[in-house]
Amino acid sequence: MNLDQLLQCVESRSVIRYTVGLATVNPDGIVCPPTYAASKRGEPPYIAFRRAFVEGQQRDVVVLDSPQSQSNRIETALLDASRAGRIAYPDIEIAFPAAFGEPVYSVLQLSHRIYDAVMRACMLDDVPFFETNIGRSVLQARLATATALFTHAPVTLTLGAWDSNGGGGPMAAKIPRLLTSEILGLDAHPADISATKFDPMDIRKDVAELVPTHDTLRRFELKAAGGKAGKEKPKKPSEFGFGSVPSTAVPRAAVINGAIQTSVLSCSGLRHISFPTDDGEVIAARDQAGRAVLAALTLFGLVAQNESGYLLRSRCELLPHDSGRLEMIGRTLQQVETVSLEAGTARTLLAEAAQHAAQHGLNFRPQVLKLTADDRLQELVHRSREAASQGDAADEA
Repeated sequence: MNLDQLLQCVESRSVIRYTVGLATVNPDGIVCPPTYAASKRGEPPYIAFRRAFVEGQQRDVVVLDSPQSQSNRIETALLDASRAGRIAYPDIEIAFPAAFGEPVYSVLQLSHRIYDAVMRACMLDDVPFFETNIGRSVLQARLATATALFTHAPVTLTLGAWDSNGGGGPMAAKIPRLLTSEILGLDAHPADISATKFDPMDIRKDVAELVPTHDTLRRFELKAAGGKAGKEKPKKPSEFGFGSVPSTAVPRAAVINGAIQTSVLSCSGLRHISFPTDDGEVIAARDQAGRAVLAALTLFGLVAQNESGYLLRSRCELLPHDSGRLEMIGRTLQQVETVSLEAGTARTLLAEAAQHAAQHGLNFRPQVLKLTADDRLQELVHRSREAASQGDAADEA
């Protein structure tokens, strides 16, 4: 795919479809799909088995990677490429005081992207982010007035986001998802896999009571025989990770006969996005150039995954049969053009599209925007780290 084809595509085609055939690394076809929380309390997590049409045939499938997870992988690919200097992207970073020992976070790592609750607890030059000129322009942006989002958070315009924490009700920004990408395991059936942990020291579960402490290294002390219980309730050694875990058969896997990744980017949806000038003028060529950049950015994130590999999670790694098939589909299914696109050419295409948009006055912010966590966010993180050190389970929601 070249720039002329991309410009034509966002101008007149319906969708861009990317399809990759995949095989399991293990020849037995055993994989571990993601598990999802049950809708009713008390019910166990479930794996998403279902029926689906694949290339015209109805088959039993299992979800190996959901659209939400695929979006996160695209953002990770963009972040890695941006930090390595391979592409230009207007990242926003959030830093904590050095004493916290926290990494620098990117907006590309946040669940709700630029509208995440974390962004409302960040400062830019001692001013709350959404009270700055940049923050206000992002909050005011909509599909028809998307220039600020293009400048400061462009992938939001294809992966979607909702300012659900803004308190604006139906007037809050709501950016629809234009890319749908999913990986399905084919001819799928549930499978049991055994889980076990052997302790060579053979520490038994009832030999002592362990009293939790606030010392993050020692974590516990042994309760003295006949000693009185303190404020902290004693726990068994197994609750601190000691001892063996007997082998159990757990239905948390699937056996599949290959997999398929199907990704669809809506060019029709891209045409709903407009990038007015500072004077409010809407220019067709400028809009077309901006839409091409969004498409190129999203396509780069997709094909970069093919290049870096499909290690979806533990015991779920897939191998692509080839670099995939990219189709530009016109107004009808009688208008399908197949083109090639790999990570290297996708990177070149993105650079060319960005240069073309710059000629129309559309540019990404050239430098990384560096925010700092405010006192509320610092305290939330501090308390969360303390809770984790005491062995509290991670929140499910």
